[in-house]
Amino acid sequence: MPPKKGKNGRNNATVSKRGVSFEKYFTSVYGARWPTLCKAMTASTPKKVVLWNRFCQLPFEKVMSNMKRVHDKSLLQVFCVESDELVNPPQLQLQQITDDFNVRAHHFLDYTSALIVEQLDVTAFNKVLDLCAGSGENTIAIAQCLSVDGVLIANETRSDRYLRLQRNIREYVPPNFVPITITKRDAQTWYSPSTYHRVLVDVPCSCERRILQQQKQQWGAVPISPQVWSEESSREMSRTQRTLLLRGIEACLPDGRIVYSTRSMAPMENDEVVEDVLQRTRCEVEVQKITMCVGEATRYGWIILPDHTQGLGPMYCCVLHKISDTRLDSEEEEEDSSSSESVSTTTEKEEE
Repeated sequence: MPPKKGKNGRNNATVSKRGVSFEKYFTSVYGARWPTLCKAMTASTPKKVVLWNRFCQLPFEKVMSNMKRVHDKSLLQVFCVESDELVNPPQLQLQQITDDFNVRAHHFLDYTSALIVEQLDVTAFNKVLDLCAGSGENTIAIAQCLSVDGVLIANETRSDRYLRLQRNIREYVPPNFVPITITKRDAQTWYSPSTYHRVLVDVPCSCERRILQQQKQQWGAVPISPQVWSEESSREMSRTQRTLLLRGIEACLPDGRIVYSTRSMAPMENDEVVEDVLQRTRCEVEVQKITMCVGEATRYGWIILPDHTQGLGPMYCCVLHKISDTRLDSEEEEEDSSSSESVSTTTEKEEE
């Protein structure tokens, strides 16, 4: 079941007393499901699929002969080992090879990342913005859908991820195949109104799965410390996420598509961010109902949680369709001064 709702339509945890523990907060969100979900969150690392890099000049059969495609109708060519039902284990021994131009043949990809990119519905001639690109996992996947007449902007603020992003794009996407520009701008102050057909806003988040796994490895069953996670820190993160989504909506062209995604299972970082943005944005946007092959619907989007999906997730996704740049009933944006500051937190971006 998805997170429980209160009478006001928001999650019950939203109106709870501040300062509750990690355990109490998520028990209030997921109820009797929480013990099983918590166990699944600490069981193992999210599994991977193998993304075939179409820019590589090596014969497909030479590289991927022992693999099978996860979904024949998907936009991305993602594969798993033939013996596995859905995705391959991370330790799969698949030798990384390059062609004569030093372009890598395949890329290990979190399966939920592939599902997020699918929701962008990128076509060959689109102008695409990856606002929070991290080390480039989603960027590499987006590039697979574009032609030389498309445009891809990948932005990452943090220096270490920015350097990995540059390296990964260099290793996977030849410059004469897809025009890619890599930037290092503050995404919260991004200003390029009505420029892109598709905008991916894969935001920094609280990454509760990583918190739980690190806690288990270091301290065992000790409760999560308020210094590691608190309701207020998650709420502060949601204010940053709200700003990022507002900037993404503004950057999108009318009739374009914005995909908002997190690796959080906290409703205040997911549906409630979307709800707040729908009230605040000066643009006219509508929520697009989506379905995926795994996971469950929420009020505004879709969530994948590991207890029901063979260990995948958490991953939340919401798709917005931009209708126009203005609407008559928009509220004035009241940006918190703190939202303009970079928030340092663990994010579920792959450390490549």
